[in-house]
Amino acid sequence: MSSNRFLLIILGVALLTSACSQNQDSIVTTSPSILSQVQNGLEVQLVAAYRDGEHLWATLCYEQPSGRNWIPGWHPNDVSVAIAGNSYPMSSLELVGFQSSQDGIATHRCDRFRFLVPKPLQAEAYHLVIERLVGERATSADCPEVQHKLDSDDTGIKIECLPDAEGFFSFGLLERPDDMTDLEASYIVDDLAGEVVAGPWEFSFQVVALGE
Repeated sequence: MSSNRFLLIILGVALLTSACSQNQDSIVTTSPSILSQVQNGLEVQLVAAYRDGEHLWATLCYEQPSGRNWIPGWHPNDVSVAIAGNSYPMSSLELVGFQSSQDGIATHRCDRFRFLVPKPLQAEAYHLVIERLVGERATSADCPEVQHKLDSDDTGIKIECLPDAEGFFSFGLLERPDDMTDLEASYIVDDLAGEVVAGPWEFSFQVVALGE
């Protein structure tokens, strides 16, 4: 067996028994007990994970409040995985599906996350963090209201409303306090422009080499 194939055993308080299925490219594990974290009334579940070369894949499901389509935040580091003291942001996200109640109401959205990380040692601990969940995006028509919120919160930030082909909120940064970076100011604007639920939701698991 190739040495770059790894089994991810998800750890909670104790090591969980894992069931494995193998395909041509990777070893996949799914845990019979889903790891779950709740912050600010919203549940996030770590359902499965696997390692394929320099890619770490993790499937997470997150509760959908009020039947809306909430996803992890759009900032680069809103979803990250840490290994050996280094943090790596999410590279991509793809929709897997939804969990539904017996009444057919979607309760959780499930996505598969990809992280580009260096090849680990034979066994290495991983720590995955979701900093925030975001809901409905603001539209172009909401731009004046966003500036009003920035003024009401005394942020010292001024924005220019920009057109967007899909009608979503888009802006240019005109002013910010001297002790604030452009990136920090943009994060503040984004958070005020949309619905945000702060975490963090954190999960720890371990990478175990299957051998040669």
